[in-house]
Amino acid sequence: MAVEGFRSLIEHSPDAISLLDPRGEVLYASPSTADVLGYRPEELVGRNGWDLIHPEDRDRSTKMLEQILLEPSGPIRWHPRVRRKDGSYSWVESTLCNLLVEPEVQAIVVNTRDLNARAAINAERHKKAGELARSSFEIEQFAYSVVHDLREPLRTISAFTELLVERIPMNKEDEEIAAFIVKAAARMTVLLDDLLAFSSAGTREAPQRVDLVKAVEAATESLGQAIRASGAKMTIGRLPTVWGNERQLVRLFQNLIGNAVKYCGPAPPVISVSATRKAAEWVIEVRDQGIGISAENQEKVFVPFIRLGNRDVPGTGLGLAVCRKIVEAMGGKLWVESEVGVCSTFFFTIPAE
Repeated sequence: MAVEGFRSLIEHSPDAISLLDPRGEVLYASPSTADVLGYRPEELVGRNGWDLIHPEDRDRSTKMLEQILLEPSGPIRWHPRVRRKDGSYSWVESTLCNLLVEPEVQAIVVNTRDLNARAAINAERHKKAGELARSSFEIEQFAYSVVHDLREPLRTISAFTELLVERIPMNKEDEEIAAFIVKAAARMTVLLDDLLAFSSAGTREAPQRVDLVKAVEAATESLGQAIRASGAKMTIGRLPTVWGNERQLVRLFQNLIGNAVKYCGPAPPVISVSATRKAAEWVIEVRDQGIGISAENQEKVFVPFIRLGNRDVPGTGLGLAVCRKIVEAMGGKLWVESEVGVCSTFFFTIPAE
């Protein structure tokens, strides 16, 4: 019997791979059999592989062998218990493939994988995921604590500075210095709020059904004053109901629409929100007719604290970074396509189911 054609692949596989004759006798066993079942290959060759099957699973396994002999077109997978060398039984996933008619094989190929080991790996993954979730929660709680502790002294600085201006006669230069202090305190407060939003943006919460039309309406309502002041025209197309985090989706639309309002040209901004179904996901578009973003900067805009637009426009450089974290936490991706002086379209995907 010849196995040289694929021996290298078999001998480096982490699964136990055996070659059986039509009666179930082991013709070959790969080295990894020792890791999966505890037997050295030479301890299995010549034995009937079905003798290792748990008595309660043997009838089913015999039927599987008969089926693969009658229907050699495709592999068959089943999950029997197999006796290890130490006498214990392990649940395994075995895949049978009839290659008796292949000249270089002439055997039934059995691929065996230890489900107990897979369960242990999954348990370790769940453990690490839990530790990561706890760590994320602790970081978010720390961020809340820091923001709360810093807001109060900032309010105090701002209030007492304004009080000094009212009580103490000041020249024009002193008034400008006082105004600078109040403005800096206000900017620091906004920065702290954005840092808090950034730290919590990737938090994974139980998904819920969210009507994106209502999410956009909630976002535009919170931006009402800015939209009215700019004279912006909003168009909301047909949007789906999706599984996601409603609070985060409202924040996402608020940031994207808010940017379209802030970074507009001389004409009142025109903003549209629409959706397209593509396979198993929705692609949502937020399009404006603003100043645009150059090709070399289209990825940089998502980097925290990077501000590429007009410095006179208020902002901290965290808005789009928050947007990307929100989208990625829901299993999607966010990108922008833009032409300077013409328009920008921000796209993000979200699973349709």
